[in-house]
Parts: sequence; structure tokens; C-alpha cells
Amino acid sequence: MNLRGFVPLGLWVFVACAHGGGASLGPREPLTLRQGAGLRLDGAVGDRPAEVVLAVEEPRSRITPECFAQTPVARGRVRLPVLEGGWETFPELEVSRASLEGRPAPTFTAAVVPGNGTCQLWLGSDVLGRSVLDVDFQARTVALRDSPPTLPKEAERVVVDLTRAPETDRLLVFAQLNGAAATVMQTLVLGTGRSTELALLTSRALGAEGLIRAVQLAPDWEACDVPVQVNASWRGAPAVGLLGPEAWGAQRAVLDLGPARLTLVRPKGLPAPPCRAGEVPESPEQSRELEPR
Repeated sequence: MNLRGFVPLGLWVFVACAHGGGASLGPREPLTLRQGAGLRLDGAVGDRPAEVVLAVEEPRSRITPECFAQTPVARGRVRLPVLEGGWETFPELEVSRASLEGRPAPTFTAAVVPGNGTCQLWLGSDVLGRSVLDVDFQARTVALRDSPPTLPKEAERVVVDLTRAPETDRLLVFAQLNGAAATVMQTLVLGTGRSTELALLTSRALGAEGLIRAVQLAPDWEACDVPVQVNASWRGAPAVGLLGPEAWGAQRAVLDLGPARLTLVRPKGLPAPPCRAGEVPESPEQSRELEPR
């Protein structure tokens, strides 16, 4: 890895990556999240403003041609797994002048993907590596750390253990989904770069073609009325959709990419979320898992 542009004095952190052989980067101080789906930041590629997306669901980083006055010569081509299933091949090049909120990032490689007229950069798990993403949803900030932060003793917390997809190494989470027609336990991709979406058949079976009544990652930790996009392109196993940050059901979340662990945090004594008010416990036959898993 080329370390040109490396900022000393602890602003950026490099950690060897056990998944994909890359390195991770992270400003220790919180960065302000932009409005929109996923964890989005203001950044730049060279002198061009960029929307930078922290996207742990992407095994390789991606960039659009609009980030360059003239697209540099590609180093080669890279074959990438598509989130919904299948594979695509893109040109790959070296990105040496990216920054987050004015803080220079080390050089890394990224696949060049079709754009929508603006400069966009998705930092995937090849760059994020074994970083720790510390997200404060109320303050709308995120910090990338090299180790988990010390959490307030007075806060409630729960640890959700994640698994990894065998072919793509994406993070998977097992969640209870409550829709108008059914309650199911289902495996989904854990994502930070986009909002929640479900396969068409799954959303229809739930009765949740526009809204999931409740998402639960652990007992008594719910996110209520989660908007969901229906994606007819999902091909099933090992997951039937993606669970975005808005569906994690916490005021703060610490995603440790090394051991694949998500810690949900909230103040003690919060009232039950409105989607649990007056709910009737599900019978065993009502709670099931849809196929394919």
C-alpha cells in the first residue's frame, strides 16, 4: 500500500486487514453525516467535491468517472460480486488524492462504476478493513477507530454477533421482521452504504412492500416503521435483503469489523418503542423463517 498522503499524529489509523488483505483507514475524530441513506460524508477526490459513502457491504471500493477531469488509465479489470447476486467486471485504478472533510486519505484502489453525473466514492471493506465504525445517530456523526470506544457505564447495550457470507465475505445478521401479514426470522446483509431493502417475495409474504412494522436484532431492541425498498433483483441465499443503519434500533452503534460484532447502545430507562405498544405475543407457528435463507 502506498502511504503517500498519510497524516501523522493519530488523525488516521492503519490496521492490517484479515479479510481481503487490504488496510483500514480512519479519522479518530467524529465526522458529520450527510442527509440520505446510509453513512455518507462530504469529501473530495483531488479538487472535485465528492460524496463519500462508508459501505461495508461492498467487498471492494468503487468510484464514478465524474471524480476525474480525465479518467486515469486503468490498472486492469476486477470482478466484483453484485449485492443482489451474480458478478460484474469493472476497470480498476489507483485513487491517490481522496479526502474526508479535508483530511487526506492514503492511496487505495477502486473499481470504476457508472455514475449519475456526480462524483461518488464508496469505501468498501477492502479499505475499511478491521476498523471500528462508531455511529451516533442522534448527533449524526461517525468515527472510524482502530479499537472499540469506551461506552458510558450508565448506557444500556447489547452485542449482536454477525457472520460472514462464504463467497463474498459480506456481513450477515439474523433479524426478526414484523410486517402486516407475518412475523419472520430472516438473514440479511448488514449494510452501511444504503437503506433497507427486501426481495420481492419476502416483502410480499411479510405484507411489508413499503414499510416494515418492526425490526428486532435482539430482544426488546426494535426499530419501528422502517421504510423498505422492494428489490426484485434479489436472488436469495444467503440473504433476502439488506438491513441499513436506520433499522438497527439504537441511538448509537459500534460496528467492529474485525470480530464481526455490532454493539447497540441507548440510554437506560427509555420507554418501549411505539411499535410494541399493545402488541400481542406471536405464537410459535406465526414466527418462522422464509426460504431461501
